[in-house]
Amino acid sequence: MEMTESEIVSILKQKIDRGLNEAGGEISENRLENYDRYIGRGYGTERDGYSSVVTREAMETVEWALPSIMRVFTTSSSVVRYAPVGPEDEGEAQQQTDVANYYLTKENNSFLSLYNWFKDALMYPNGYIKLYMDERVTTKVQEFRGLNGIMLNQKIETLELEGEVEILEQNYETKVVLDPNGMEVIEEQYDCRVRITKTEMVPKLVNIPPDELLVADDLLTIDLDEADFICHRAHKTYSELVEEGYDQDLLDSVPYGDDDFSAEDENKRFSAEMDFEGDDTEDKSMRHYWVNECYVKIDTDGDGIAENRKIVIIGNEIFEDEEINYQPFVALSAILMPHQHPGLSLVDTVKDIQEVKSTLLRQLLDNVYKANIRRKYIGDAFISDEGGTLDVLLDNASEFIPARDPSALREEEIQPIVADILPVFQTMSDVQSVRTGVSPQLSLDPNILKDSTMGAFRAALDNASQRIEMIVRIFAETGMKTLFVKMHELLRTYVDVPRTLRLRGEWVNFNPAYWQERNNVSVHVGLGHNNKDEEMMLLQQLLGLQQQSLQFGLTNPQNLYNTMDRLVELADLGDTREFFVDPTTLPPPMPQRPGMMEQLAMADMQMRQTESQANIQMKAQELQIKAQDSAIKMQEDQAEMQMKIAELEAKLEEMSAGTKLKEAQTYKTLEEARAQDIENDGVETGVVDLLTEQLRG
Repeated sequence: MEMTESEIVSILKQKIDRGLNEAGGEISENRLENYDRYIGRGYGTERDGYSSVVTREAMETVEWALPSIMRVFTTSSSVVRYAPVGPEDEGEAQQQTDVANYYLTKENNSFLSLYNWFKDALMYPNGYIKLYMDERVTTKVQEFRGLNGIMLNQKIETLELEGEVEILEQNYETKVVLDPNGMEVIEEQYDCRVRITKTEMVPKLVNIPPDELLVADDLLTIDLDEADFICHRAHKTYSELVEEGYDQDLLDSVPYGDDDFSAEDENKRFSAEMDFEGDDTEDKSMRHYWVNECYVKIDTDGDGIAENRKIVIIGNEIFEDEEINYQPFVALSAILMPHQHPGLSLVDTVKDIQEVKSTLLRQLLDNVYKANIRRKYIGDAFISDEGGTLDVLLDNASEFIPARDPSALREEEIQPIVADILPVFQTMSDVQSVRTGVSPQLSLDPNILKDSTMGAFRAALDNASQRIEMIVRIFAETGMKTLFVKMHELLRTYVDVPRTLRLRGEWVNFNPAYWQERNNVSVHVGLGHNNKDEEMMLLQQLLGLQQQSLQFGLTNPQNLYNTMDRLVELADLGDTREFFVDPTTLPPPMPQRPGMMEQLAMADMQMRQTESQANIQMKAQELQIKAQDSAIKMQEDQAEMQMKIAELEAKLEEMSAGTKLKEAQTYKTLEEARAQDIENDGVETGVVDLLTEQLRG
């Protein structure tokens, strides 16, 4: 069974009433006390005529720690990085990291937002920040003159790619102009003024006062994504709500007013001298409403499964109700408490020390005042009817104490306590340094500088900063990591068109709609002087080794650039590309021209190759000529043999049978064999000579 609106409102108001950070609760009282200690308000035990001074250990601790923390997160762009999922993802992960840093620093006043966020975490149990997508609308007006119809339409079509185009003013006149052929034609020329309205979604970063964020009372971690109820309870005007699109008729039906401010609200909005009596303005647009923006797990449809929903309540009316998969808040705490959402602040660690030192200082000052202007014991004999004596009249600063001895007239004896109180003061200061890691006296005491080597002084300073470094690490591992994961999720979800940004000195095109989901981010923080100096020294040594190994192919220019990039970052010098060129941005290398010696060697080799080829060709020609001569001689020999054979055949015909005929036949056979040997020897000799000459060449 579905819940009714009244049931939903009732459930949410119950959660609001018992949520952490509610006005009047324990955490709220803690924040009020810490605020009083920070600004140096009295303890309520002050007496007239006595010192009421309040020391400012709470403020000093926070203000000394904050610059070191801010320097870590605002002077480096690589404190938090998206971790690549493989070698092929290195460039994409770096680009997405640059995009996230751009939207944090350029599209938002991230310094002020982070400053307030960190300061809240140092002063109070928790600090909160909100990251959400905001619709940004920008307008500009442009004028065009003397455009024909075609040119005007082309111009408007181009502008429509930027945003919505509205024609504010348009005039035209007809003119006689020459066409490309030199003929006179009549053409309309327009003068136009247009307004271009560009609407885009951009990430919005806002620091949330701790008293405005109510959290489920059963949350046992700093991670707000684990909470089943979060409510941002903020004050907004009627005008602001109308601009956000809320129904005006429904707004008119809900109560308004500022008469329910809490003590924390008064600290933020009003001075101690102001007497605020509520919202009685006659300007309807400036009426104030309490807006409860709730992110809650609730089963409104009755299916037995709780859904994540965003429900906005003003008064007893629901103005917004939608299912979501994202809550925009991130929490911080300087000192995490296991199994608790509220942590401890630096003010929590020193406010008892501040009270002790304030008490000691008050007593010390009272002692000094009494020693310098001592009271007098006076007997009845010296007291006039007007209630004073001559000495009193002469010394108006003095006070007198009635004495039982009528003749008494003496000064009060005051025992100085400076020597007793100062060691206690020093002890309490040492305890403060141990608790907080903040040691202003260490960096300012000339005796420490005089009696210590620079290495020993830096070691002492580095040891003192370990506590601050732990706070920085907690801020990075909890708040900043979560902030970057949410930034990536917002860009992937709400930016579905290509965008162009200038990153690291170059214009980069990207489309977050095609980004893969990233939940793995890495942090790199370092605060101590020794840590930074040692890392820079090691990197310089590494750079030298890389330069030596470059000639052996054990490293490459990109490795050298990465080392120099880290050195520039540690030195807080800004963008590395202002000093060195990234090898990835260089064009492919041109073929190197050989040196003079190389050119001579190449020319000699080419000359030898040319000579060798010429010798081979000449030898081949000689062999060819020899082969031709051998063939001619062979032909001549064959012709001669044919003649001799013919003569022998003729003689054979004349000779009779018997011995002469047999001799003639034998002789014929011998001559034929000899002729065949001559032919074979000639061919074989030519081939052998050719091969021999090629091998010699």
